[in-house]
Amino acid sequence: MTLSSQSTVASVDPLSHTHVAVDESIVAAARDVGSIIAKHVQTTEGNRRLAPPVIDALRAAGLFRLFTPRALGGLEIDPVTFARVVEEVSTFDSAAGWAFQVNTGAWWTSRMSPEGVAELYADGPDLMMAASFAPPHRAEEVPGGYRITGRGPLASTIHGSRWVLMSAIVFDGDQPRMTPAGPDFISVVMRTMDVEIIDTWDSLGMRGTD
Repeated sequence: MTLSSQSTVASVDPLSHTHVAVDESIVAAARDVGSIIAKHVQTTEGNRRLAPPVIDALRAAGLFRLFTPRALGGLEIDPVTFARVVEEVSTFDSAAGWAFQVNTGAWWTSRMSPEGVAELYADGPDLMMAASFAPPHRAEEVPGGYRITGRGPLASTIHGSRWVLMSAIVFDGDQPRMTPAGPDFISVVMRTMDVEIIDTWDSLGMRGTD
């Protein structure tokens, strides 16, 4: 299905009673890949990460570029349409729905320099970025940047992501660097190949989220 044309319908927000337009062409594209997602549910569950054909189908449907700006080849959809797409995919496999809705690339790169954005999107608009927010890691300022150390317990879709975003507190020696607002807190994006993936994800429920 092509996503170049838009077909919208109006839904009613139950809280504000206002009409919100939903791009049904994108919802339909998500529905079209449902059979592939459903076919690989057991593989995704057993391997504790999305089956490669599922990732390929989500990418082909444009679901990793929903919030990516149009200037970068993305769809730049609205949050209500995004929620409808997540609902649609999750009816086939909740792990698949989680995998692309938790993808934080477009959100965080909007706060980066143009050079950083260009590097992350060099391979196209379908950016997959894992994230490990808590607890914050340790950052030590060194020539040319920061040295980041620590261990994060959760980073969904880590094996399928080329990049991973981490939070860190800047330390001077044994003490956190303080600002008027509190500790000097930074976010950094690293290549996944530069981190060690410790395979501990063997939990009940949502096992396929990696």
